[in-house]
Amino acid sequence: MSAARPATVVLADGRHAVVRTLVASDRAALEQLFARTSEQNLYTRFFGLGASTVPRHLDHLFSGSPSVTAYVLTRDDRVLGVADVERLDPSSAEVAFLVADDAHGCGVATLLLERAAADARAAGVAWFVADVLATNHPMLQVFEDAGFAVHVRRDGTEVSVRMSTALDTGARDASVEHAAASEVARRARDVEGLS
Repeated sequence: MSAARPATVVLADGRHAVVRTLVASDRAALEQLFARTSEQNLYTRFFGLGASTVPRHLDHLFSGSPSVTAYVLTRDDRVLGVADVERLDPSSAEVAFLVADDAHGCGVATLLLERAAADARAAGVAWFVADVLATNHPMLQVFEDAGFAVHVRRDGTEVSVRMSTALDTGARDASVEHAAASEVARRARDVEGLS
């Protein structure tokens, strides 16, 4: 997938951030993100393998493999989230996310998903797939709220998600709605700053 330019985005709390592709110099910041992540969030990301799998995962993200593209969302030079996209075949890719514990609820995964879907779509990837723990309601909500066509299959403690990357009316509307809500929050922060 192509490495598009960094994009300034507005988080759900109105603060600005940047979404961009991962670069080699991000290694230390990503190590910090994973090191600061709670065991519970590592569990939901790695299905119980937890911190033991982080070094291998980081090596994989920074391996230079043409089938892997990763995106980071940064604010004030701190990585708040990462999305990794691994091409499975010409038309599908697996997607996974990790968001800093203190950035949950700020729209980080949503913004990363929108960017990853746009780049994937441009590269001919029609579908994202993800395996999510059934207890990871926030991540399941991100997929559902993104507005893309989503197919969900529940199997005990796991949920398999298949999401279209096509920018249809639902995805456009969801993106506009997220942007509008973030802009309202940004303006409220600006007004508070004037007080």
